[in-house]
This record gives sequence, C-alpha cells and structure tokens, in this order.
Amino acid sequence: MITLSLLSLAMLSKSEPMAQSNGFAPERLAVIPLRMKQSVQEGEIAGTVVLIQRHGKTVLLDLQGLANVEEKRPMAHDTIFQIMSMTKPITTIALMICVERGLVNLNDPVERYLPNLSKLQVKQPDGSLRLKKNRLTVRQLVTHTAGFSSIDPGGLDDIQKVKLTLMEYAEKLHEEPLIAEPGTQISYSGPGFAAAGRIVEIVSGKTLDVFMQTEMFGPLGMKDTSFFAPKEKYPRIASMYYSEHGSLRKLEENPFRIGAKYANPAGGLYSTASDMATLLGCLADGGKKGRFRLLSPAGVTAMTTLQTGGLLSDGSDNQGYGLGFAVVRNPSGTADLKSVGSYGHVGAYSTEFWTDPKSGIVAVFMSQSFSGGVRTTFNTLVNAAFVGP
Repeated sequence: MITLSLLSLAMLSKSEPMAQSNGFAPERLAVIPLRMKQSVQEGEIAGTVVLIQRHGKTVLLDLQGLANVEEKRPMAHDTIFQIMSMTKPITTIALMICVERGLVNLNDPVERYLPNLSKLQVKQPDGSLRLKKNRLTVRQLVTHTAGFSSIDPGGLDDIQKVKLTLMEYAEKLHEEPLIAEPGTQISYSGPGFAAAGRIVEIVSGKTLDVFMQTEMFGPLGMKDTSFFAPKEKYPRIASMYYSEHGSLRKLEENPFRIGAKYANPAGGLYSTASDMATLLGCLADGGKKGRFRLLSPAGVTAMTTLQTGGLLSDGSDNQGYGLGFAVVRNPSGTADLKSVGSYGHVGAYSTEFWTDPKSGIVAVFMSQSFSGGVRTTFNTLVNAAFVGP
C-alpha cells in the first residue's frame, strides 16, 4: 500500500502553487499519482495517463506504468489510445455542426436521409415482429432513444464489420429489429450513432473521417485523433490488457485495425489525453478555441443538457443523456463526487473524459483495460482535491 507522510504532503503543498491557484489543494492532488501507481504495481492495470485542467490551465498531467508490457514501453504524454465509446459524443459534435449549418434538423425523420429505415420492425416480448409505429428522429439517434439494440445488423461480427464502409454498414441497419418504439425508452447502443454518422456523410458530401479531420480535429490542433491510425504512429498505440488473479494478460486483438474501412461513429476513434482535453475544453469555453468556433453556445448547451426527460437509463435515474453526452442527473449519480450537471463519456477500454460546468474542471483518464475501478477512483480523487473557488 502506498501512503503519503505528513512531511511529504507539506513539501508537496509548498511545491505546487499552480494547483493552489487553480482551486485544488496540492496535498490532495498529490494523492492521484500515488493511487494510479499503486494500481499499476498491484497488477490491476498496465498504465495510465491522466490529465486535469481548469479554465484552460493544466493542473496535473501524470504518467504511470507501461503502454506495452512486453516491450517495456512506458506511458507517455502522447500515447495513443482506442477511446471506443467516447467516439459517440464526438460523432454528435459533427452532427451538430451540420445542424448549425442548416443541413439537417434534429427533429427530422431519419428516413428522409436513410429511406431503408422507413420500415423498421420492433421485436415484441413474445419474439414476434411488427412495424414501428412512432416516427424515428435524428435527435433520438444521439440520445439512445431510437430503440436500437446494441447488436450489429445482419449478424455481423467485428472482423466483418471493419471491412465495410460506413455507407455499407448503414444500408444494413434495417436488418436488425428495434427493441423498443422510438422515443419510449433509453436503450444504450451503437447502431443509432452509425445512422447519425452516415447522415453527416450524406448532408456534408464528405466521409465521416474526412469531415471530422477538416472541420474539427485539424482546426483544433488535435493531431493524434483519427479513425485510421497511420503506420508511423503504431509504436505510440497502447496495448490492451486485462487483469487475471493480479496478473496482466494481453488481449489478443489487432490494435492497429489493419485493413479497416469502417469509420465507426459509435466507437472507432484513436486519441490522446491532450487531444481529448482540447476538445472538451473547447466545449467548456462555449464552443470556441482562440479564433476558431466549433459550435455556438446554444449548440453546446443543447448537447450537454438532459434531452431524455424522465426516461431511465439502465433502470436508474443517476444519469441521462444530452446529445451524445452522458449527463449526471441527480445526487444519486454522484458516487464519484461529480456535480449534478457534469457531462462526459466513457470508453469500453477504461477511458473517460468529463467536465463540470460549475467548477470549470476538465478531466481525462486514459488506460487500456476492462477495469473501471481505477477510473472511478481517479474521478473521486479529482473532485475531492478541488476546494475552490
């Protein structure tokens, strides 16, 4: 067990004026690297990159452990991660750019852009199928209320899916029945975001990866965020590990996705901690960075305000959804001390970014594992270290 002595805490307090000036107690902030290091030493995760900013100023950047255990390659500030479902709100930002240009409206029927979804079927409790009754809207695609399941259409597995273009994948969406009528429940899924990403392609005339690069990543200086990592960046991509009885086991998969064509709007992006902080910081600043405006303040507010009304997420009212973003809904959802109204998203491989509009905190946690416990501990410690103003 790693502990901090009173003497070391006092020394850290004297050596961290930036943290103090940004509203963080240095002795509390200093616990974060120690807990991350402890998780590495105990074999729970291979390594972490964590980043905390407030009002655009970096409060903490900490690197622990290894990006690749076999190569003994340490985590670095520019280590690249598969951010998985953190892609969902980023796809939604692309959609909102199109909304703000008048190319699509949130309440448009989806079949206007994807006619093959006009005859979607709904699976009944007894297993029978019937045509959907409710109108499926663009808004529902990015609030998890479209009724899609998490199953890929047509029985596609991951190997088959990556060989398709987004257009080809979207053409198959009608093959998998809905599990609920559109607008009646929250059903967390990826296919709805695939439809949203395809709509971006249709109305913009650009493939999703090109649209994001030219309209988002390039202007914001997010040089390491992409759907298809170039070969020269392979040495910077972290490998994925899982813990088994205190020992790390490498997940035997292709982290480089060689030969992939599918720009997966629900979970396909690579990125770094700094790139994710840049994007989230832009939203926290009302949708702009310097002279570049990504979205209007109204667009950011729409994305980060609850859009799902009284619908429950996984049977709980701890959180709901804005447009693409998960939003803490009430005090029962603040187990890691996030404030009500905080918004962000997690990724399946233990990544997360979130911001608290009240405090101005932007936090990013990057690892590549199936362990959510370390991520939750990080979030708790961030909020516990903030003492204001």
